Amino acid sequence: MLAYSALYTAHFIFDTPYDAQPVWTVFNVISAAGILIALAVNFAHMRAQFGQQAVTVSRLGTYALFYANAALAIWFFRNWVHLLALEEGESVSVHSDVIWLVIAVLIPLVLATTRWRLWRKSVSDIGSPVEGS
Repeated sequence: MLAYSALYTAHFIFDTPYDAQPVWTVFNVISAAGILIALAVNFAHMRAQFGQQAVTVSRLGTYALFYANAALAIWFFRNWVHLLALEEGESVSVHSDVIWLVIAVLIPLVLATTRWRLWRKSVSDIGSPVEGS
């Protein structure tokens, strides 16, 4: 996820000397998969914290990441379906372009944060003793 986030950001920031439409088509498919996987992971992490009475920074971060991921999913899939439904020669609206800019900022943030959280959890799980042994 981190490598993809870096490639996505680099492709978005730097001007490309070639037709970028095929590249964005591939990025959109990979983005869709990454967004859905991250949404499932973040929902599972948020659900694991249901029922806790104490409000902690970790819990607030978990909820914020899930809702940012949910907003990203809604915006991304709405814009992607709209993009796929365009007729030949038709262009996207300014509104859609602005949402694509927001999506381009959120994808690396949400996917990299989710990856970092998973990596941190897996590292902490490696050092913990196995139950039942």
